[in-house]
Amino acid sequence: MIEALDKRFKDLIDKIRSKSYIDKKSLDEIIKELQRILLSADVNVKVVFELTRRIKERILNEYKDRKDVPLKDLVIKVLYEELVKILGEEKKEIVIDKKPFVILFVGLEGSGKTTTVAKLAKYFAENGYKVGVFSLDVHRPAAIEQLEQLVNKISVEEGEVRFTNVNSASFGDRIRKSLENLKDSDIILVDTAGRHKNEASLLKELEHIYRYLKPDYTILVIDAYMGQKAYDHTLALKERVEIDGIIISKMDGSSKGGGAISASVASGAKILFLGVGEKLDDLEPYDPKSFVARLLGLGDITGLLTRVERLLKKEVYDHEKLRKIARGKLTLLDVVEQFESIEKMGGLYKIFSYLPGFSNKLRKEDIEKLETTLKKWKVAIDSMTIEEKIDPTIIKGSRITRISRGSGVEEKVIKDLIKQYKMMKKLLKDRKHKRMFKEMFRSAGAF
Repeated sequence: MIEALDKRFKDLIDKIRSKSYIDKKSLDEIIKELQRILLSADVNVKVVFELTRRIKERILNEYKDRKDVPLKDLVIKVLYEELVKILGEEKKEIVIDKKPFVILFVGLEGSGKTTTVAKLAKYFAENGYKVGVFSLDVHRPAAIEQLEQLVNKISVEEGEVRFTNVNSASFGDRIRKSLENLKDSDIILVDTAGRHKNEASLLKELEHIYRYLKPDYTILVIDAYMGQKAYDHTLALKERVEIDGIIISKMDGSSKGGGAISASVASGAKILFLGVGEKLDDLEPYDPKSFVARLLGLGDITGLLTRVERLLKKEVYDHEKLRKIARGKLTLLDVVEQFESIEKMGGLYKIFSYLPGFSNKLRKEDIEKLETTLKKWKVAIDSMTIEEKIDPTIIKGSRITRISRGSGVEEKVIKDLIKQYKMMKKLLKDRKHKRMFKEMFRSAGAF
């Protein structure tokens, strides 16, 4: 499941990063693809549409106020932060604050609970703890023997794992003697029989075990295949016992893992680990931030977040003041302003229609191609420093490479921009051309 989602999310991020610019249409396409990915992972439909609505709203609002932030970086940042919210926000850890620390395991039959107990026993032992294990599953044939065999396979250097099996007719006697046998342990893990939310007698038995054992911590093991049903199952068990944390098993083979995670989070219980395979080592601590970063293929997410946050907090420049600094020179700030004026006036096609002799000479496809280039130039300018915007003649070599990487615009396009800037600057010195430009914009309604 993780690998399948990995690929789809990474493809989406690659698509975002490859775009020279993102307009409203592109953003809508990104949002629709995100919806398809989340729905395929069985995330609740309401959650999906609320999430994507919030993502789009945040992107538009934050970009409207700060256009010096590269839009594609902002899209990735908001996508990452909102996914983290629905998948748990903060990492949850079990705090071992007494000895022995008793942990009770509950869950549906077939959820992988017994294997998960052995995996967690190995995890704790590898972290230097003495771990004791016993089972209260008297319903499933050979369940106790299965756990014993798994524990016997555990081999670690730091700590140790011991298993005890007490035969007794009553749960109270089994619990009391097992705890006595393992009293020197730092942590004691207790397995129980699987039970469904509709099995009243088994749920009552679980309540009895819970009251007698008085565990320090209770873990619910949920099968990732449950998808959105994990929500109802978690709530049903929370009515009987106090659930402190959740481990989601079988994340390696289910397409519904996203549903299980989001449903568990919605229930208010924190996810501790993910079971990602059949081996005893296949247990991963669940950290929503790193989980989402991995899904999105963002190994550099910390750097991206820091960069965008810095830009969002950056002082907004006074363009009039900058023009005074530039002493009347044509700057790329003026160029961007003209691009925005062109957009407001209905685009280049409308502008050229006001120029004598041009309306019949240029094809609409050529004008659309030119508009695409202008949009790329605008994105490239957004990635430049203030000094570069004021004096583009300093943009050479490594500066062009840096701007290209930051904006996603090809180096050749940036070089063409600098070339056109120099030509425009030269033309504006000519009074004849200056009058022509002014007349063109006046006719189109710019002045």
